[in-house]
Amino acid sequence: MIDFRYHLVSLISVFLALAVGIVLGAGPLRENLGDQLAGQVEQLRTEQEQLRSEKEELSAKNDQMATFIAELGPELVSGTLESRDVAVLTDDASTRPGIERISELLEQAGADTPARIDLLPALWSPDSAQAREEALQAVRGIAPVALPADPDDELTDSALLSAMIPTLLSNDADAELSPELRSQLWQVLIDHQLVSVQGEIPTAVDSVIYASAAPEELADENEDELVATERAQGLLASQTSLLGELARSGAPAVVSASTPDNDASTGVLRTVRGDEGFDALSTTDRLQEPDGPLLSVLALIEQTRGGSGAYGTTGDAEERLPALPETLGLEEQAGDAGGAPQPSDSGGEG
Repeated sequence: MIDFRYHLVSLISVFLALAVGIVLGAGPLRENLGDQLAGQVEQLRTEQEQLRSEKEELSAKNDQMATFIAELGPELVSGTLESRDVAVLTDDASTRPGIERISELLEQAGADTPARIDLLPALWSPDSAQAREEALQAVRGIAPVALPADPDDELTDSALLSAMIPTLLSNDADAELSPELRSQLWQVLIDHQLVSVQGEIPTAVDSVIYASAAPEELADENEDELVATERAQGLLASQTSLLGELARSGAPAVVSASTPDNDASTGVLRTVRGDEGFDALSTTDRLQEPDGPLLSVLALIEQTRGGSGAYGTTGDAEERLPALPETLGLEEQAGDAGGAPQPSDSGGEG
């Protein structure tokens, strides 16, 4: 049996340890620990202020460079795309200001009046499956050769119809589609409200700019989670199918995206820049910014000369601008006017 004195000694030891802890905590240890914590907090506060100052400085420099580049736009592109037939595609009306500026720059570059094609939500929305099925049946009745080969029947209606669009735009002399058949197929897409065409139905073109909206513009906040997921999957299938066919066509093509908060971690740029299957395409971010449309046109100019790249200021951009004779020394000039930041993954707004 354990002696009572053993319990008494144990209790006394516990209370002594507690007392010593209280004394030390209230005295020298408290002062030492408090000083350490205060020093760490002050250091973190200083680092935060430095980062905020650096972000503001980079943002100001980027705004200065964006304005500088945008103002030089007409001079930079003048005569560089003479007699080129260009189509501008978009997936949302929110890109309209950027597309209008792109169209102005294309005309100043000498390109023929660009065709504008709006891809409508019915091309990928979950609630438009019947319209896509009917359109697909009509296409197969008119010219099944216009659809991409799908030996395993794995492509969705959305992917098949989206992949047909680059085929309808192609100026390939070996294509089996006559102008009459192309016109009929475009009319199928228009009648089923899968696309809308500004102006005349486009004939074959030799260059394409795909202007994509910010991801939040392509979502519907009123949908439940399941439907929203289906919509996102349908949109991704539509985009990747269309752009994959465009990359395989070999035509000069640029994917230009709106990137609010200088973020390309979601949306079409993440897909295209992260897959070597799209390496033939050039990409630009900042479509919503003053210099974004010019980046798109400069990238298209480089494409027509056999080059490609990923341009802008998001973390996965390779360079700020395409390396063209027209842009040689431009960053240095912009630096003299206020500085030119390099692509950064800091996530700051550009």
